[in-house]
Amino acid sequence: MTWPGIQSSSPCDAMTDTHRWLSDPLLETLAHRAVDDLAGHPLILEDLSLGQPISWALVRDREGRRALGLALTPVGESSLPGPRHDGLPLDWKEWPLPALPGRILADHPLERCLALAVINAISQHRLAREGFAGVETTEVRPSVVRWVREQEARRVVVIGNMRPLVAGLAEAGVPHVVFERSPGHRTGALPDAQEWAWLPKADGLILTGATLLNHTLAPILALARAARFKLLVGFSAQAHPAFLAGCGVTHVFSLHIRDIDRTRRLLQVGHWDSMFETEMGYLTALRLTDAPTP
Repeated sequence: MTWPGIQSSSPCDAMTDTHRWLSDPLLETLAHRAVDDLAGHPLILEDLSLGQPISWALVRDREGRRALGLALTPVGESSLPGPRHDGLPLDWKEWPLPALPGRILADHPLERCLALAVINAISQHRLAREGFAGVETTEVRPSVVRWVREQEARRVVVIGNMRPLVAGLAEAGVPHVVFERSPGHRTGALPDAQEWAWLPKADGLILTGATLLNHTLAPILALARAARFKLLVGFSAQAHPAFLAGCGVTHVFSLHIRDIDRTRRLLQVGHWDSMFETEMGYLTALRLTDAPTP
């Protein structure tokens, strides 16, 4: 396929060899599916923000219906300047929206972060079009913990020290071990360098959506083949279930943002965690085959 404004045959080709990761078919597929959805349902990029700890993208359609996509900002991995996608101006209002999902293949983490936020905004718009229904407000996290407990797994590996979720697993008596990449968030968790020894023995796997940003999702899934469920969780995991079909994850848990203006204000002042108390959560099974999106 040719991306609007870019002479190439794939989203990978939108990056030069010095500006892109060598290979990540999973993310390439994710970008393709988001762009394919835009072809049938055109959107406009209304706003975009790199924030701490969450970045976001706001899109709207021709009828004025808006959608907000989120992504964890890779703090600690983004302090140094890096190459930019040639041809995209610094003013985000001039960026062609169909070109942005492909930047999830960039080598600079902030480019990947913006791209995932855009993909998630496209996904949120599709969820709204489909009349999505999920778990209401305060039951969001407890519902996920209950689901994991009902799977009766004996060895659950958690990738990412998501403390409220981890605390819920402990209270529910779910046997688990947690791995965390960032030393600043590692209290009660093991370093991610030790994951390889535990993943092949896991019969349940919970992964932060941030694994999409740091290109670790595919190798983690490859090591955890024996796990009966592989659950991708968090606000970074807002990619539409149809976009994630066939990636190796069995289920996804994330948030559908309904009160967009309130959520943006919360993010601007750092109260991101309250989203799990106000917005709609969902936990859904994914297609395991790499079928095309409808």
